[in-house]
Amino acid sequence: MTMREITPLLIGVQSNPERDVSLTRLAAEHGYSPSHFHRLFTEAVGETPKDHVERVRLERGAYRLSVTTESVLDIALAVGFQNHETFTRAFKRRFNYTPSAWRQLSVQRQREWLKANRVRKPDGSELSDVSYLTLKPMALLAMRRMGQYGTFGMPDWEGGPSDWLPLVDELNKRKLPFRKLGMMFCYDNPGMTPPHLQAMDACVPLLKTAGAPRKGNVRRLDFDGGLYGAIEHRGKVCTLENAYRTLAFSIVKSGRFALKPGPPLEILREIGIDGDPNRCLNEIYLPVEPVR
Repeated sequence: MTMREITPLLIGVQSNPERDVSLTRLAAEHGYSPSHFHRLFTEAVGETPKDHVERVRLERGAYRLSVTTESVLDIALAVGFQNHETFTRAFKRRFNYTPSAWRQLSVQRQREWLKANRVRKPDGSELSDVSYLTLKPMALLAMRRMGQYGTFGMPDWEGGPSDWLPLVDELNKRKLPFRKLGMMFCYDNPGMTPPHLQAMDACVPLLKTAGAPRKGNVRRLDFDGGLYGAIEHRGKVCTLENAYRTLAFSIVKSGRFALKPGPPLEILREIGIDGDPNRCLNEIYLPVEPVR
């Protein structure tokens, strides 16, 4: 079993960490005995099925603790734990903090970052003001990519060599009309998730959905839209992290909106500005909700 073969399973865990993902069920879904599936999964992913599921759940929980005011119990249940106590024990074992202490630390770090970055440090990039807007739902063709963030190349819509080639090939093979607009959803925190397990969906908007596959590494993905905070970044890829941080903390500082659970969306508007292949125009979106 290769990482590519196991990717659909990882997509399921990422999308619905709260569902029953016991070893017996996972093995049965893929036609293996539990012991054989355990060995194949561990060899491909580098962690056991149980460790993988628990890590994903805890990382989701840590993010929700950092950006929402949901109770610890509600977060525990939302990410797949049966009760507050089990979640708290597992969380402290992994992060060396209780969930409540983690939330306090996150708030403290946000304040420290805001204080230290009242005057933005020059990094060669240009950032727009933060705005808030509602994105419309749309159907996408998505390709799941596992690997370190920041190492994924730019698309070549003509089918030339690029990291996007499996997606472009699927579009051409199925003759799916699409808009030449690169979109990316990143699901993991690069400060927590091992580099080779950082999950991203590279996507394009579909103009018609007939014939788009529903399962597999390249598949249809329905984007629900909703309210987002947005910032425009013009600069080198290596400066994107600061753009994400600026957007996130500007939302927190606004007092009008709060961050909401859900993956950020990045849209590639222009590639190779001034002839520099590393200099791009990107739009970054984070899901938000009004503060009540």
